Amino acid sequence: MTIPSIVSEYLRRKGGQFKARVGVGGDSLHSAITEAKLSPARVAQATVLTTGKSALMIVHPADQEPDAAAVAQMVKRPLSHATLQDLSRLFPDCDPQAIPPLPEAFGLKGIVDPALTEADHVYFSAGRLGVFVRASGADLARLMEGSWVRTVSRRREESAAPAGGDKIEAMRERVRHVHQLPSMPGMAMQILKLRNNPYSHVSELAAIVEQDPSLSAQIIRYASSPFFGYQGRVDSVAMAIARVLGMDFVMDLAFGLSLGKSFRNPTSGPLGLNNFWQHATFTGALTQALCLRIPYMRRPSPGIAYLSGLLHNFGFLLLGHLFPDQFARLNKALAEHPERPITELEHEVLGISHADLGLWLMEAWGMPKEVVDAVHEHHNPAFRSDFAVYANLVYIANALLSRHGIGESETLQIPQQLLDATGLDEIQAEAALGTVLESRESLEFIARKMAA
Repeated sequence: MTIPSIVSEYLRRKGGQFKARVGVGGDSLHSAITEAKLSPARVAQATVLTTGKSALMIVHPADQEPDAAAVAQMVKRPLSHATLQDLSRLFPDCDPQAIPPLPEAFGLKGIVDPALTEADHVYFSAGRLGVFVRASGADLARLMEGSWVRTVSRRREESAAPAGGDKIEAMRERVRHVHQLPSMPGMAMQILKLRNNPYSHVSELAAIVEQDPSLSAQIIRYASSPFFGYQGRVDSVAMAIARVLGMDFVMDLAFGLSLGKSFRNPTSGPLGLNNFWQHATFTGALTQALCLRIPYMRRPSPGIAYLSGLLHNFGFLLLGHLFPDQFARLNKALAEHPERPITELEHEVLGISHADLGLWLMEAWGMPKEVVDAVHEHHNPAFRSDFAVYANLVYIANALLSRHGIGESETLQIPQQLLDATGLDEIQAEAALGTVLESRESLEFIARKMAA
């Protein structure tokens, strides 16, 4: 496994005694640290904060997290955590989960915790997940020349659980820290890079999808469904892309489904994975079907519409991942009171909504603004903005699906002003629903695969 050239060249230029240690990887920096049997207190981690167009790297022990408020006070500017897109731009040849804590090498200002430079030895990521570099504290200090030396981090345990009146802010703070979230899966990151390549080819996308046999089967099954009306036999991912689904849609489908694999929540109950993925797959399909019935001249992206529908309830997945006890209570409350709106139960049980949790996750992952808005506003029929059509379509899809016992919409009715806003009428909406229900077997197959 090669170290990015910018890292190896920087270490050579600065000089010192450095030794590489290669582990077995993992799906996040912290799992890689565990696999390598390293002490998190002896690992220098990089957290990148942004303000406008500039970025600041905090180098801190991996068992701690930056105190963003303290850093903001120090630099006298508001700060936010870098998104995945920010990290891909700033560190183009590095794994986003394994950013090297070398601010000068990447042209950034830095703040380094003195606990690291004063240690006898430390480890730090070399830019590849599972590859660490061992250095003395003195050598690390030389690598940090030009950075401020300040204690601006705190142990994670201090904000690990919400309590009392600080519940909402504690949840928000925990979600904001990207290193506490499930890492974006490798396949999703590959698709993201492919999406940014204007010369990408069907064969490249097929090769990525075929890394996951389950996902490959789902895409072939979906392309063969009555929803698309293809009369021939679809027997490969490449054929499904080239002849039926198209590059953009398969990118969105594969991207969304691979994101869901970051979370392993309970399977049972109204919010369990079985019901969650049934709702998600049907909503994605119906949101896309509704989109395709909008007049061509004002039609939004069918791929973004599908992704908005698929991801709109990801806040529930994040709730179960970060706060399993609260998730269990909400799941139980909804099972006992299915007649009550989910937003009402959330307010009583959590004091926060799955839409808010979903918003923070989508922002942390650097998702498109259209998807962020849809996730946050899918319960709000009055929402209007430049990208409101996606949230509006998800609302309509949820109402239609609730008529067939799928999902947790608070209403079966579609406000006329919402149909007017999207350019649809009730007949078109019902026709889209009928098309999706014809593909029920294929969609249930995908849902079962995702929940398994």
